[in-house]
Amino acid sequence: MSLFGILISSCGYYPVSYYSKQSLGKNIYVNTIIALSDPENSIIAKDALLQAIATRLHSNLSSKENADTIITISMNEINMYSIADDEDGFPRFYRMQVGISFSYIDKNNNARNFSNIGIYDFSVEGQSTVTDEKRFMAINQASLQSIDKFVAKVASSWR
Repeated sequence: MSLFGILISSCGYYPVSYYSKQSLGKNIYVNTIIALSDPENSIIAKDALLQAIATRLHSNLSSKENADTIITISMNEINMYSIADDEDGFPRFYRMQVGISFSYIDKNNNARNFSNIGIYDFSVEGQSTVTDEKRFMAINQASLQSIDKFVAKVASSWR
């Protein structure tokens, strides 16, 4: 295991979060465009982004005035559909698909826009309907996947 660590560190490897943090900076402000038709889910996406900033980027949330980067997040679409039924024809597995748009202005006043889709598959295990708890959890997980894609795109665009 230590040989692997030496090889990785000697080749100049850095995780994606390193490059994203270089681009976004240490202090980040998050602005959310709330969808009036679905405000709860917009807040779920914002909470997922705040979680990702702390856990994936290890950056700080800050006020707009002190921010190195201002990220604006907007939930474009939420779709949930059945992907597998049981032998009686009842849906047992669902797919949650969340489309999110991200735009940010970094500390050098560079503006970038990204849109992508996060997907999360889940089962209802013996229930005939999807509970709100399962639905919110699926939206959160799909949002996190979309945010991970955003972090990767930010890292790949950093120079």
